[in-house]
Amino acid sequence: MRLVLLILVSPALMWIVGCSSSDTTSKQATEGEHQQADQTVQPETLAVIGSSGEEDLFVSDSLVSAMLEIARQHYLSATNAQVNGDRERTVTQYEEAISILNDLSYYPDIESNRDFSDLSKAVIDDYETHIAKIDTLDTESSIFALREKLNQFTESQDSVDAGPPTEVIGGTTIPIVMNKLVDQHIAFFQGKGRVHMERWMYQSGKYFPLLRKILREEGVPEELTYLAMVESGLNPVARSWARAVGMWQFMKGTGRLYGLRTSSWYDERRDFEKATRAAARHLSDLHAEFGDWYLAMAAYNSGAGRVYRGIRRSGSTDFWTMRRYLPRETRNYVPSFLATAIICMNPKEYGFHGVERADEIQFETVSVDDCVDLETLARCASTDASVLRELNPELVHWCTPPATKGYKLRVPPGGSEGFAERYGAIPDENKRNWIMHTVRRGETLGGIARKYGIGTDIVMEVNKIKSARRLSIGKSLMIPIPKGSTQYASVMERNESVSKRNPTRRKINTDRVEKALAASKRYAPADKDNSEELTYIVKKGDTIGHIAEWYGCRAADIRNWNDFPYGRTIRPGQRLSVWVAKSDLAKYKKINSMSFAEKERTTATAATAPSDDSNGVGKRYTVRRGDTLEKIAQEHNVSIKQIKGWNNLRSSRINAGQQLIIYVEAADVNTSSSNESIDVKNLPSDVRVISYHVKRGDTLWDIARAHSVEEVDIKKWNNLRRNTIYAGQELLIYKDKVAAN
Repeated sequence: MRLVLLILVSPALMWIVGCSSSDTTSKQATEGEHQQADQTVQPETLAVIGSSGEEDLFVSDSLVSAMLEIARQHYLSATNAQVNGDRERTVTQYEEAISILNDLSYYPDIESNRDFSDLSKAVIDDYETHIAKIDTLDTESSIFALREKLNQFTESQDSVDAGPPTEVIGGTTIPIVMNKLVDQHIAFFQGKGRVHMERWMYQSGKYFPLLRKILREEGVPEELTYLAMVESGLNPVARSWARAVGMWQFMKGTGRLYGLRTSSWYDERRDFEKATRAAARHLSDLHAEFGDWYLAMAAYNSGAGRVYRGIRRSGSTDFWTMRRYLPRETRNYVPSFLATAIICMNPKEYGFHGVERADEIQFETVSVDDCVDLETLARCASTDASVLRELNPELVHWCTPPATKGYKLRVPPGGSEGFAERYGAIPDENKRNWIMHTVRRGETLGGIARKYGIGTDIVMEVNKIKSARRLSIGKSLMIPIPKGSTQYASVMERNESVSKRNPTRRKINTDRVEKALAASKRYAPADKDNSEELTYIVKKGDTIGHIAEWYGCRAADIRNWNDFPYGRTIRPGQRLSVWVAKSDLAKYKKINSMSFAEKERTTATAATAPSDDSNGVGKRYTVRRGDTLEKIAQEHNVSIKQIKGWNNLRSSRINAGQQLIIYVEAADVNTSSSNESIDVKNLPSDVRVISYHVKRGDTLWDIARAHSVEEVDIKKWNNLRRNTIYAGQELLIYKDKVAAN
């Protein structure tokens, strides 16, 4: 095993004001900064100490690079555990990597960081692949892994035809119905998803009384409490792989529309009170728009546009009739809600006997001014910091937000008594922690703010700066970094000496890195038998992103194949291992001997060459912040499925900075899987519909043969004008039930 220590060599001085006068000392710390286009900052120097004791110096891009590297090591550990058949470790390591990336997501402008986007996509894609291959989920799996497995479970059944309702449960505002599909979901929660359902039922004791009260006040059905189970498992800090956040899984834009604010210091999507009220209003608006609670929930999950498209294609506003035209997750969203409601309304009938319920969450509120760590506030409220953390999940760090007056902090019952007196008795210097930053040549106010993970407006307000352009070299800025924050912990760790030989060396998160490396080694592709290892010698001007592009892989793959950490730059002459498919060996063998311009031209030619599943000239599109696949598809007059097929995307998640190939003249190809020429509602009773998702390498002839039908029929059923199909495309196949049996 290779042991790695991250050590920082400090090139500048920084003052830290601690919680008490005895903590106020002059200490060395780093002025390292993530390189931004608008600034020039002296970088930190990191050293990697191998098991041999030899040092290998490299340049760090700041705390972001360090956290990315820790996440990558967990990712690497997950892939190694997967190869070794250790399912429990595989899941825990994937979840840990995702957790770190979620923490990083609150860093300002992180979405424009290509390393972050690339690693996030690689981790989630590989985790989804792992979930698809396993039969049951580990108890540590997140609700989002559970959703993926549930989708796969229902897709393996006859998921298109839900069948007529067999039972309607009375006494509710939202119709609670039973049918074949709902039965399948109930069976899933009784079996593979049982541990998750029990966990949700436990959490319901804590949150349901409050949620029901808010829903009543907002005038929406109380049954919607069960939707919070399906959304997040009643976890206020849940963050989905699509970057929806909180108990009600709001995307940032939608949350903003309903008054949920987000900053580097707080995220009101995680506030269980405010988010529930926002969700109630959003669902109420959707119900007013569609006039049906099932359609309102479907629109809550995937957007009103997709629901309207499903209605248009099906010619029906009945959810069970039009659901085949919705995205896969949305097709199963309402059945999951119904199954959850049915089980929770009568748990004993469905085998959930004696499930423990958590105590109801109760609290009072106090008013806090400015940036104060939770440990200090906990002492004032006669409680623990962890209790305040649970009561105030909207706080991103272990502190209240800076430059905020009258922040309403939840404390346990009785905690408000005497709080103001105890809080007022604490000296101001003991309530806050500050870093004094001295402005250096080339720095900007925005760059300094990004370095410490806070907004530029906060730095300006605290330091009474009226214009961001007036920043003098040598000026001291007060940066509010409370003791509980990630940034403060990072600075303090940097200031711990880890070498008697050189007292200027500092460390960061060493223990966490060592744990992540417990099963670490260089990793090869899962399909190693069909792959070949090549060696690429780094040339001047190369980057890992370039090399990944030339070899048609991910930057994260290059790092993992070579165990190459974030924060280190590649050097000319360095030898890197790259794995390619054996079928493409001849093409990729030439890359190493080409000039930079030749490699770029080769990549560009490949990107613009028509493919088997296109009908036009391809171009590269760089995803912008706020983009969705739906928006990009509309702009280029192509379908979402086409974009996913061209780019081998298994989900609709895209990240800012990601590059997509789009065939701009492909709109003429009708690849819609809708079937307007078949009267689905009037199909004979002896015919069943199969939803088949095209796999890479499939042809119409292969699919027709596998299902004992004719190619011409598949084309007719799916309105295909030619034989072109692509990976991920959904095809409807009509089978005779008697023949199928």
